[in-house]
Amino acid sequence: MIDPDYRFWADGGMTDYLDDEVFVMDWDQQRHYTISGPSSFLKIEDQEKDGCAAIDVLRRYMNQLDPGVHTIRVDAEGSLVSTSSNPEEDPEYAVFYPSLHDAPSIQGCPTIEMSKLVELDRFGPGVDLASYKDENGIVKKVVFKSAPIMQFRGRRWWEINMLYSLPRHPNLVPLDRIVVDDMTSQHILGLTVPYISAHTIHDDREQIFKLDWLCQLTSVVDFLNLELRVAHQDIAPRNIICLEQASEGHQLQLFDFDRASSIGQLGWAEELNDIKGVIFTLYEIITLDDSYQRLPPSERNPDVVMNLEYWPQRRNLDVEVPILRKHLEEWVRCRKDMAPTTQEAISPSRVPEMPKPRPVVDDIDENGTPVYISLPRTQRQLAKKYGNYVISWERTPSVTNPSN
Repeated sequence: MIDPDYRFWADGGMTDYLDDEVFVMDWDQQRHYTISGPSSFLKIEDQEKDGCAAIDVLRRYMNQLDPGVHTIRVDAEGSLVSTSSNPEEDPEYAVFYPSLHDAPSIQGCPTIEMSKLVELDRFGPGVDLASYKDENGIVKKVVFKSAPIMQFRGRRWWEINMLYSLPRHPNLVPLDRIVVDDMTSQHILGLTVPYISAHTIHDDREQIFKLDWLCQLTSVVDFLNLELRVAHQDIAPRNIICLEQASEGHQLQLFDFDRASSIGQLGWAEELNDIKGVIFTLYEIITLDDSYQRLPPSERNPDVVMNLEYWPQRRNLDVEVPILRKHLEEWVRCRKDMAPTTQEAISPSRVPEMPKPRPVVDDIDENGTPVYISLPRTQRQLAKKYGNYVISWERTPSVTNPSN
């Protein structure tokens, strides 16, 4: 089930300074609502409260709404005034996706039609647990990372290309399949990666952390940074799973490559470098203190953590804290000695520009001839009016009370 704290998201809005309209995404149902009302209540211009009042309204009234309602109006006290199911006021957009046929960089990657994925659980925004039967009839559990909103199209395109370009490695969770709408148009809707039935090191605070896992983490980061010239850029306990496998030993798994980039290329940021990520990750693993990870990247100073005399141990370890810190310090020092020149730091890009969606009908001219144009999205009722394809993302609620 999606964490209630992450179920709703204010996806923009507009104001005339008397009335506000806020568009709120319900990630559980994967649909948008419009919350409208006086600016004095919704306060869309207040950066500290942007969207919060609108989200509170949706939480309060959701269980009272008919399934077709998509627009809610409230008064200056937040009390319900009216609702609408009028298709002309539908805030939902039809998102148009690039076709795999137009993507030479990922040709040959296995695919799966979205209709063949069976939902098992909902993990978070655009992330579900699913299963499917492969060509041999074997049921596989996977994590499905979808793109139900336009902002996610680029992230999924990026992650597909990054993962597909990486060689197999025992410490990296690989790409499983590209998810498409059907095998004819092959619109790229997302990706799947193998599901690992274990908690992340962030979620399992009782898990004993081992020196061997730290060695594997620094080794796989070296592999990415030095051999492949790739930066993960989101090294954190929430993206690491540590497995106890008698046959294969203690196995660390690093995942979530939607922020990864070729070093020195578009998407790369020095302030997100993986050395810093490992430093803050080990500190959080040992101390269970994620305050440094929660700071904006520009404010994270690894020297502050490295120079702390004492790291309070709040997790069980298989060695003493000084042994883990010694390995970290030696690795950081070695990496600094190996720092490449500016020219050497620039690597070939692994992610080409995302292909434009194939043209869709945007209008009918005075002669009754369809006008085609390549659009990232359009209002859903217009897409249907002109006979364009519309990917259906909406689904029934998995919970009845979003405040729980």
